[in-house]
Amino acid sequence: MVELVTRIVGSPGDGVISSGDILTLAAARSGRYVSTYRSFPTEIRGVDQSLYQLRISSKKILTSADEVDVLIAYNERFLRDNISDLKRGGVLIFDSSGNDCRFEEYENFTKYFVPITFLAEEFGSERAKNMVALGVLLGLTPNFEINDQVKADISKKYETKGSEVVKSNLQAFDKAYQWTRQNLEKEAFLEKLAIEPSGKKLVMSGCEAMALGALVAGCRFYSGYPITPATEIMEFLAQEMPRLSGHVIQCEDEIAAITAALGASFSGVKAMTATSGPGLSLMSEAIGLAAMAELPVVIVDVQRGGPSTGLPTKTEQSDLNLAIYGTHGDTPKIVLAPINVEDSFYQTVKAFNYAEKYQVPVIILSDVSLGERRECIDQFDPTALEVVNRLKPENIDDKVPFSRYTKTYSGISPMTTPGEAGGAYIATGLEHTEDSSPSSKPHVHTAMTEKRFKKLETAQSEFVSARKYGPDDAKFGIISWGSTSGPVLEAIDIAQKQGYSIQALYPRIIYPFPTKWINDFLSNKEILLIVERNFTGQFANTIVYRCTSMNKDIQIHNLMKYNGEPFTTNEIFSKIDRIIKGQYLKFTTHQ
Repeated sequence: MVELVTRIVGSPGDGVISSGDILTLAAARSGRYVSTYRSFPTEIRGVDQSLYQLRISSKKILTSADEVDVLIAYNERFLRDNISDLKRGGVLIFDSSGNDCRFEEYENFTKYFVPITFLAEEFGSERAKNMVALGVLLGLTPNFEINDQVKADISKKYETKGSEVVKSNLQAFDKAYQWTRQNLEKEAFLEKLAIEPSGKKLVMSGCEAMALGALVAGCRFYSGYPITPATEIMEFLAQEMPRLSGHVIQCEDEIAAITAALGASFSGVKAMTATSGPGLSLMSEAIGLAAMAELPVVIVDVQRGGPSTGLPTKTEQSDLNLAIYGTHGDTPKIVLAPINVEDSFYQTVKAFNYAEKYQVPVIILSDVSLGERRECIDQFDPTALEVVNRLKPENIDDKVPFSRYTKTYSGISPMTTPGEAGGAYIATGLEHTEDSSPSSKPHVHTAMTEKRFKKLETAQSEFVSARKYGPDDAKFGIISWGSTSGPVLEAIDIAQKQGYSIQALYPRIIYPFPTKWINDFLSNKEILLIVERNFTGQFANTIVYRCTSMNKDIQIHNLMKYNGEPFTTNEIFSKIDRIIKGQYLKFTTHQ
């Protein structure tokens, strides 16, 4: 696989994220596959680094890679923080403006000391130094041939700032490219690099993919409160939904957001809201209302690090218990966890189908590393996707009360919308009879609780089973969920080259908990490794409690990460290697 992995690091304000986005879009629009990782401080002008990593390939990519081929650094501090990830024989491009440090200790790299800031000033504006850096990179990789697309994306990126800003940035890029071709000695790897295009692609972030999936599924109402890192969903829908006669409302808080979505759903419109962990906590009571009143709604949780405000721009998978258990009473719901950007699109379509068909709240668990990651999606035909609508009554007798919550074999009962003759009912949070009359009688609560959970039983019989990766006869199994699955699968590929036989299971439906799928997977396994990004082992604890009694001799290990960064492939492979060689710690949990 011919590929190029580039990392750009600098201070907030250096244009790291903007230049990375431009390069990503240009590479994808030229027909290459891309996968990105970006990181920046919580504070607008914080002291921590801004980082953008882009992996470009001729084939599909599972993760954004551990090591980089090219490191572009704007200052010495962030260079030293990242140099260990530059491959032996890789290329360092350093902004030497006002810095005479030669970094003699770095002997295993090709080093280019380019006065990027000074050149930007010479070419028109210091603010365009990120465009100078792009010009230098592409000047060193002439066979890449994406200059015209880069220029188009520079124009689009800065068009709202006026023609002079666009002109200045284009000029800085062009002059830097020509300066590089004329003044820098070429490095063979980059000079000969040719990443072949493989056809037209769609390029989007995980948040954009979920927003697009919502539109394709028929969502025409979104209500939300701005919160990092979920706001991109609202921004996308605010632009696109009005074109489809839909409505986007910015609410005063998350409680208002979800209750507005429930009101829209009651009126017959497919509705969604999105938030992060703190907002999901505020929504818990209304999620209970959705379950009791049997109102379809989709809630996206783009998880971030830590409790409270925590780490708004860093990633974690620590809202699992909140999503599964964090509502009062016995609350039927469905929880999904997409594994990549493409899956985020398809799982959102499924989320609406599940919500509408089974009349339950559906929670989608994404996270910062997935929500903000940009990847390529092969073009798809929206008309070929199944879109499910809620069950409507065939005949209504307007002379008798409408039995909105009538008990059925599947637990699903027909819904009406306000204004239908004979279809009036109370969408109440109180326990109720089949005709929606409030009731606290024990036999009513028993019957209606069973009815509501019968829908989940019906849904489970129709779910598509979790995917597996690797040979079925492998005795070593790995279970992961969500965005962690990408580096797990790449680690398995590395392990298989070392002669290790390993199989992975990565369920995308994590509630109702996939007990049967996991038990089937574990039936022939001798070793199990559970990989997730939280401190308390939330998924691992549930697996141990629910699933391992079927195979009591299985050796269980877990790998947990909770520093705000995604897993690397090497971290997972190293754990696999230590387990197989007997250098391991067995399953641990933090209480």
